[in-house]
Amino acid sequence: MTLVSIRRGPAWCAVAGAAFFLLAGPAYGQSTDRPPGRIEVEVGGGILGGGLLGKADANLRTNATEKRPYRLFSADTRVTSAPALHTRVAFALNRRFSVEGSAVFGRPRIRTSVSADVEGAAPLTVDERIDQYFVEGSLLVLFEELRIGRRTVPFAVAGAGYLRQLHEGLMVIEDGRVYHVGGGVKHWLLARDRGFIKAAGLRADARLYLLAGGVSFDNGPKPRGAASGSVFISF
Repeated sequence: MTLVSIRRGPAWCAVAGAAFFLLAGPAYGQSTDRPPGRIEVEVGGGILGGGLLGKADANLRTNATEKRPYRLFSADTRVTSAPALHTRVAFALNRRFSVEGSAVFGRPRIRTSVSADVEGAAPLTVDERIDQYFVEGSLLVLFEELRIGRRTVPFAVAGAGYLRQLHEGLMVIEDGRVYHVGGGVKHWLLARDRGFIKAAGLRADARLYLLAGGVSFDNGPKPRGAASGSVFISF
């Protein structure tokens, strides 16, 4: 099976169009001041990293007189890294704190390597594509005191949400929870006190995700790294 990537469709066109608008449009009074109640909409994409899902042996059941199980083969399963798209809507509580709701979609592969076959068969690798969704809520904190120049501000973000994974063919659905912590920078290209669009800019994120539940072959949350970039517009 070949890696399935996300097609460059309308979402990517929207990002490119918004970036062109931001770079070409006039700026009235450059500032990152944001009055309370400002609504922000964001769209972007990035990479969600892969990792191990677990190792297991396929064993024959033993009777009471046998002390060790009889292993037929071993299986090592991992999820691959994959492109991901996201959308976010944020509400600024004040100049420092914002609450965000976001949805993330990706299409990684589940790859299982079978080895140590009792009959001496050659190692085998089986791939399966899944559709993966995160629906999250987050708290974002801007660090104005660490401002880089006039228009670039670092931030930290943390939150939790719902995880859904659909196996290839949509025959099996796995549910779970997702937690994240990370940070990045926001860069304002436009900020003004009048007009329908009050501010706009670019954002870069790096996050550590912990996935609990979903596709997994042992207990415990599974760490995943992620990096993304996006365009935001404030109203």
